[in-house]
Amino acid sequence: MKHDGMQTIPHYSHFEIDIVSALASQLSGALDSLEIGQLSRGAIDDLPELRGVYQLFLNGASVYVGKADNLPRRLRMHHHKISGRNNITVDEMGFKCLSIHENWAALAPEKSLIDHYKSRLQSEWNGIGFGNNDPGRNRDLTDVDPEGFDMRYPIRLDWQCDWIEDGEWDVTELLVALKDSSKLPYLLRYYHEGHYKRGHSDYRGKTVTVPKKGMTSKELLVLITKALPGWQATAFPSHLILYPEDHAYKHGTVLHRQPI
Repeated sequence: MKHDGMQTIPHYSHFEIDIVSALASQLSGALDSLEIGQLSRGAIDDLPELRGVYQLFLNGASVYVGKADNLPRRLRMHHHKISGRNNITVDEMGFKCLSIHENWAALAPEKSLIDHYKSRLQSEWNGIGFGNNDPGRNRDLTDVDPEGFDMRYPIRLDWQCDWIEDGEWDVTELLVALKDSSKLPYLLRYYHEGHYKRGHSDYRGKTVTVPKKGMTSKELLVLITKALPGWQATAFPSHLILYPEDHAYKHGTVLHRQPI
């Protein structure tokens, strides 16, 4: 008798251990045994800067599971992102996390964990755009429906930019300052030549006067657009853009277009 081209040997067989499945089972069990902590700056800052897996909760219900090379850094990113959204507050959010020894970190089975919690209806934010970064210019132009997280929790256009002082600003310098991802909790993408800090030739020699400190992101972007003939500022559920165009987007709201 043959098997896979080899003769069957009664005293021989092949053994493989499914380490990934075993690890996923033990990780989910360990997460389940933890208490939910408040997703606050203080609680996050207490964590060691280690790699691992984590779980997010909304009003006590599990909604997301992920893997991170640096747990506090990733959780700070989530805290920052959620703080800039409508229909949700960081006070409603909680988390659990586990650090993983570096010998096992590469095997940490994120997909298996997601599948495990999805089967229990406990990871609804996975796969609906919560973890995504810049959707890209092509995505803007295709008019594809935004993914679930962004539609449920669109960005706050009333975000107060208290790091932007009043006074006269060079347009490029103001855009760079406004874009600062450590302060603005969502993406601002604008057309530039080579690098966003270099700006665009249309910006050169252009200045705007910021009348007061702490203007909103929408107010500042409209102020900038008014200094750029032919440019348009548009808000999407997930981000802001500034481009030289006159374009109506299916899911974008034109904040201002400055006539040529």
